[in-house]
Formats: sequence, C-alpha cells, structure tokens
Amino acid sequence: MSTEVNVKLSKKFARVLAMLPSVRVSEGTWSLMIQKVLIGINNLLNDAFVGLEEEKKGREIMMLLVPPGNDPPPVLGDQVKLGGNLHVTKKFGVFTVPTISALAHCCCMMLTSYYPVQVTVPGRALIALSRRVLLVDGSLRNKLFPSTTSLHQELICFELPSLHSSFLDLLHATIKGMRSQLLPHAANIVRLVTDYFKIAKLPTTRTKVYSIVQLLLTSMGVGMSLHLLEVIVSNAVGDLDDNCVKEMTLFSTNPSKGTSESLSKSYSKKRKQEPQIQNSHASGLEKAAISPKKMKTSSMPTSSKGMTPETPGDVRMFTPLCVKIAALETLEILLNVGGSLRTDHWRAKVDLLLINIATSACDSGAGYEPSTTKVGETSISHFRLASYKALLASFLSSPHARPLYLAQGTELFRKGKISCLSFTPSVP
Repeated sequence: MSTEVNVKLSKKFARVLAMLPSVRVSEGTWSLMIQKVLIGINNLLNDAFVGLEEEKKGREIMMLLVPPGNDPPPVLGDQVKLGGNLHVTKKFGVFTVPTISALAHCCCMMLTSYYPVQVTVPGRALIALSRRVLLVDGSLRNKLFPSTTSLHQELICFELPSLHSSFLDLLHATIKGMRSQLLPHAANIVRLVTDYFKIAKLPTTRTKVYSIVQLLLTSMGVGMSLHLLEVIVSNAVGDLDDNCVKEMTLFSTNPSKGTSESLSKSYSKKRKQEPQIQNSHASGLEKAAISPKKMKTSSMPTSSKGMTPETPGDVRMFTPLCVKIAALETLEILLNVGGSLRTDHWRAKVDLLLINIATSACDSGAGYEPSTTKVGETSISHFRLASYKALLASFLSSPHARPLYLAQGTELFRKGKISCLSFTPSVP
C-alpha cells in the first residue's frame, strides 16, 4: 500500500492478502500469514500508543506471536520505509491508522473465510491485541514520555473511534472463526467485553459490542449467559430506560454518520480551553467523545417504577434508536438462552421495562414511518418490532405459570399485528 491510503482500495488489498494462503493450501501457510499480519499490526501500535499504555504491552503480545526460542518470521512488507517521507503528524492519520485498520480487516477475512485445511487460530494473541486497542482511551499513562504532547493525544483521540470500530470487528471475527477453539479463551473475552462496555460512548461502538455479546450467547449458550448476565442487564437497562420512546420522532435514523467528525471538532474546541489535558483526571477519549445520547430538558416526571421525579432543570439523556434496538435484541437472546436462570434479582425489572417499552413504542410510534429511510438504517418500525420480539421472549421464558403482563402484551400484539405484518425489515 502507498503512503496515501485510500480506504476502499486498502480493503481490496486486504482481501487479496487474506486470499494468498489459498494459493498454496497448508496449515503452515495460513498460520504464517496471520502471524505476519498480527506482528505488523503490533509494531504499528507500538509507535502509535507511545505514552498512552504500559511499555510491556507490545512485548507481551510479541511473545504470544513468537514464543521464546523461535525465530520471528520475515517482516510483512518494508515497514521501515512505508510512510517515511510524511510528517509525523500527517503520517499517523493518513498511513498508520488506515494501515492498521486494513490489516485488521485482513485478519477478519482470514478468520471468517472458508479454508480447506483445519488450522489453529492464535486466539490468545488476537484477544490480547484487541484488548490492547479497545482499552486505550486517550489518557496519558506514562509520565516518562514528555514528548507525548497534547497534540499527539489529540491525534490519538481523533482516530480512536476508527481503531475501536476495526478491532471490535476483529474481536467479532475471532469469536466467529474460532468456534470450538473459543472455550479456553472465554473468560478473557468476558472480561474484555465487561471492561469495554464501561468506556463505549458512541452509538457505533455500543452497537458492535451488543453484536459481540449476541454472538457469544448464541455460540456458547447458557453457560456464557450466566457470566454475561449482569453486564447485559445493567447496560441494556441503562440504554433503554430513559423514556425516550415518547420522543422517537426527534431521533436521527442514522446517528453513526459524522460521529467521528463531531468527536474531533469537540476535542479541538476543548483542547483550546484546556491546554493541560494530560493533568486532568478524565480520559482523553471521554473529553473527545460526544455522548451518543441526545440531551433534552424536561419538566415531566418519569413514569418508570423506581425512578425519581425530575425538576424543570433536569437534563434528559436519550439513546439513539440503533443502540436501543441492539439492546432489545440482546435482551431477547438472553431471555431465550438463559431467561429462567437466576431470575430473583433482575427478571422483574426487565419484564416491567420490556412491557413499558413495547407499550410506548406501539402508542408513540404509530403512523410515523420516514419515507427517506434507506436500506440498513434504523427506523421506528425496526424499534417497534424489536420491542415486540423481546416482549415475546419475556413471555415464553417466564418463570411464572402465567406471565405477569400477558394481558397487556396480548393487546399490544393485536394492535401491532397489522403494522408488523406490513413491514419487512431490510437486510443490511
């Protein structure tokens, strides 16, 4: 790839690189190629994350890829010269990050594409590499690097959403590709997902984390649901329980567009106001990120059980539809897989939340269907359908002989029958 990386072209090169092992089919060919790609990613991250993580992170991953006593494979391309004639600040944005993303996409292709020979996936290295990127939030970790200025921190924060998105895709592909080999690494993945949920701010990243959780639940069953139960319920309830269904028509149907640009603009403004960012307790990514939830003032008290009434000065935080749909779909799978387990402390709250959301979606969203909705974009019909499916899963997995809200749910299904039958979800 050239120094001026075109995103579409780089993905094509990544696909070609991923298909090279098929030219000479053998387990060693595939393993050598993915080893080279992962080493290349790790080396690029060493330069990108100077001062933003512990120094030993890169060495630890390198030891997983090349065990002590083994010789490292030849370098994938001439990484010394690539991007060498670019200024360091420009190089990071136009070469380093796009190259890392392209190589991560190559790994995704290799992990999910058919290969005629059974191969061993370097699971520990893939998960460790994903963890290395996903848990970097832009804050300075090491005071021994005074050269890591606020400008470098700003560049990192500008590109972190792109890097996080690429490595969430890589983690998803790792889980999908490893299949039966995943079990020994399940605990590490659960810890990574739990930790990342705490820092995931953007709609695109939260949606992808929910997608990863859904894949874990469907591929590993009830055992995984026990370990992910708390993190799923707490995050899904937090994303859903904000009474925003009454304001659904105010939401953007495609909130992911322009998110990265908004991030960078927000960070640039804050950097002018806060020149000493590295001395702040907040992370760089938190300062860069605009919350994916839209703010709105309200003087109406909330009707949800257990929530305190608001004053006129309270600020409402509204979650985008795409995140709400992902949360509903995750709750649906959780209820189908392990809904009857450990229901004492969470099931009643989830059941009440689902019936309230389905009721509000049916009432507030009726008759509103944007004519400009494109394929792959979320709409209120998607949200309404997801709420019905989650409510149905709640009824079918109920620990009671008769579900608590069966009468209300039956009436909702009757009301929504015509609209749901006339609506066919678009397949992305």
